[in-house]
Amino acid sequence: MKEDVLDYIRKHPVWYVTLCHYPEKYDDLLDEIHQKKQSTVLEKLERISMLMSMLEMLQ
Repeated sequence: MKEDVLDYIRKHPVWYVTLCHYPEKYDDLLDEIHQKKQSTVLEKLERISMLMSMLEMLQ
């Protein structure tokens, strides 16, 4: 999990500043990471579903 957090902070540097000033916001960071992961999984599932639909149309 720690690698995921570090990677996310590197991609979203605003969290460097936020955590430096408000270290108690670490739980908020974890919540945001969790939400982003869920949304990306849903987006991938939607793309797969769309591709499957397109394949069915071609048959």
